[in-house]
Amino acid sequence: MDYAVEGSTKRYLGNKFCTYPDFTPNENDLYQYGCEFEFYINTDGYTYDGAMAALTRDVHTLTYADVLVDEISIPQANDKNHCIQIKPDISLQDHGIEISIPISTKEGVVHFIETVTPLIEKYGYTNADTGFHIHISTLKNDGTHIDFYRFMLLCDNAGLLSSWSTRDGYSQNVMDILSSHTKQQARVIKTKKGTIWNLERIGPQHIEIKSIGGLDYHKEFERIIHEFEAY
Repeated sequence: MDYAVEGSTKRYLGNKFCTYPDFTPNENDLYQYGCEFEFYINTDGYTYDGAMAALTRDVHTLTYADVLVDEISIPQANDKNHCIQIKPDISLQDHGIEISIPISTKEGVVHFIETVTPLIEKYGYTNADTGFHIHISTLKNDGTHIDFYRFMLLCDNAGLLSSWSTRDGYSQNVMDILSSHTKQQARVIKTKKGTIWNLERIGPQHIEIKSIGGLDYHKEFERIIHEFEAY
């Protein structure tokens, strides 16, 4: 496939023959979504370069969006959040990568869960280091904010924050700090560097969920879809 070079990033133009729907949010949507799949390339079955090339070809079939591939650093393109990205994950060891999807509808996230998890099985593996992250944000910048603490309590009440095992250094249950601290104390603890919580407030209109992950998480795609829809 042809590509353009942008620094260390290769840009593959979107697949105009894609047979899947376009999952770009429209002005009538209240929320927009994204997700990230962390995994390792299986270098026992492939060369790293060979796996990346084949993975890129397969990912290109999944979407109309451009595909950005960078084996060195995070793509810097202004439109990167509207592209599907294959990039290194700085939290993982050698050959650890991440696929992040373009900003999508809720249905789009389900589509990518169903289609990307088989690619992880084909080209890689997941272990205790790896996880699946969900992004939810309001679509309109009209002052509408997400009540983070209410959302946190609702998620905990539904059992979503404790459904998967915590992963030391990668995903700690944010409810652990609320169970024994005041809201004000919890805010201080939660912002302490060196701890990655399973629910993060990225901004007033944006939250990130990191509760899902661990050994072979990608094989449980039906469970992931069920929990994503519950959020």
